[in-house]
Amino acid sequence: MMAAIAAQKEGGQVTLVEKNEKLGKKLYITGKGRCNVSNDADTQGLIRNIPHNGRFLFSAFESFSPQDLCALLHANGCDTVVERGQRVFPASNKASDVTKALEKAMLGAKILLHTQVADLILDGSQVKGVALSNGKTLSCDAVIIATGGLSYPSTGSTGDGYFFAQSCGHTVTDTSPALVPINLRDAWAKSLQGLTLKNVRLTAMTGKKRLFSEQGELLFTHFGISGPLVLSLSSYLVGIQGKIDLFLDLKPALTVEKLLDRLQREVDANPRQELHTLMQGYLPRTMAALFPDLCDIDAKKAIGTLSLAQRRAIAQTLKKLSLTFDGVRSFSEAVITSGGVCTKEINPSTMESKLIQNLYFAGEVIDVDALTGGFNLQIAFSTGYKAGKSAATINFKENK
Repeated sequence: MMAAIAAQKEGGQVTLVEKNEKLGKKLYITGKGRCNVSNDADTQGLIRNIPHNGRFLFSAFESFSPQDLCALLHANGCDTVVERGQRVFPASNKASDVTKALEKAMLGAKILLHTQVADLILDGSQVKGVALSNGKTLSCDAVIIATGGLSYPSTGSTGDGYFFAQSCGHTVTDTSPALVPINLRDAWAKSLQGLTLKNVRLTAMTGKKRLFSEQGELLFTHFGISGPLVLSLSSYLVGIQGKIDLFLDLKPALTVEKLLDRLQREVDANPRQELHTLMQGYLPRTMAALFPDLCDIDAKKAIGTLSLAQRRAIAQTLKKLSLTFDGVRSFSEAVITSGGVCTKEINPSTMESKLIQNLYFAGEVIDVDALTGGFNLQIAFSTGYKAGKSAATINFKENK
């Protein structure tokens, strides 16, 4: 939709081919239906939140910023608000209002719903049109591939763009689920299904190399862990071949020594208190009940009988609780896809293919992916704008 808007603005005649029954189907499920449409950051702030190939997007972000997006939405009836973490949402909290604004901005474009592209039509190293799955063809001066990746295939993201790119010689890097929950082998973690921990620190290591260490919110599930902190972590695990070790710091604001001092004070104040009861002052009730077992200590043990070694084991476990990694969840649960059309084969100033003239790429089909917070949608909008404007400008000048 953004590519169509930008192309029309430059005088292009646009046909948007959409295989779904409506436009913006994936927008409806973003931000739990609220649509975290962007992030109110500057270009450098956006790039810092893109683990893979962020610099490739510099020109796109400079051409169409989050502030430009908000201005376009406002002009078409969708006001926005900025919330925690600079996340941008529609003021109505309705994803449908974002889609309506984009549809309004692209009035005049020809839209083909329930229509699927089967292949590109090439003349040597130049694209001349597309073949549709219904047997018809569309001739055109330029084609923009904005088909998404493999995440949430129910919304139409089934890897079509990768096939089109490979069919004309493009390299598609290995694809993996990203911003996705994580499986654990630990039965105790699965027993905490539904429990949310806030302000904890999650760290991932492979050997002596630290892959990730951030503080935030974590959710225990029937298969392992999820939540904003975990989704961000998953993006840093892409392509890692070695063993991955996960550690949870349940009290990031306190050192081991400060925890030991606190434990000693509580032992002195109430030595007959049982350990599982004491732990309720440190952890949510359900986690406090099983925490002593994680330290290999009897939950009903009177805290006055704890040895120094046992108190240290409690403090150290609070600071470094091991989680047994067992892989990430599937594409059906992934917010985005990591991998895609190789950025080295795309001109970052225009989004045009370096291999096929008048072929452009936009959004998740490209090998770029970001953390949570509205960054991935801004990538889609900025690259879509850049591709649409470039395609129409170049071809309009040539035709003129």
